[in-house]
Amino acid sequence: MIDITIISFGFKYGEPYPEADMRIDLRNRIANPQDQLPKGAIGTDVVVKRSVLGSDQNRKIFESYFTRARKLSRLKEHTIVAFGCTSGIHRSVVFANELAERLAAVGCKVNVEHRHLKPREVGPNEA
Repeated sequence: MIDITIISFGFKYGEPYPEADMRIDLRNRIANPQDQLPKGAIGTDVVVKRSVLGSDQNRKIFESYFTRARKLSRLKEHTIVAFGCTSGIHRSVVFANELAERLAAVGCKVNVEHRHLKPREVGPNEA
């Protein structure tokens, strides 16, 4: 079984993960949705996912990363993909979770790590 680790992180904490096979900087590819989101919304909230992946352009960008990750994972026993955005709580989290879901659906063993997303109680943004 193909084994993939997917990491989300924030560049404001440094530029980590040189060990990643794919390290993707979303800051200049995907607009920061923060100004259009409810206060306290994070990348695991449906409203953030819709904001980040709601446009055709952003879906195409995601699909290109999905294709690259699948090809790379076929070449290596263990693949590490790291998505970074400014603070590591919106765009990178959405892309990491979506990639994990899609790769798991095609039979990959996936581990997701959100390095800068702090746990919180489930709030009103979950629906």
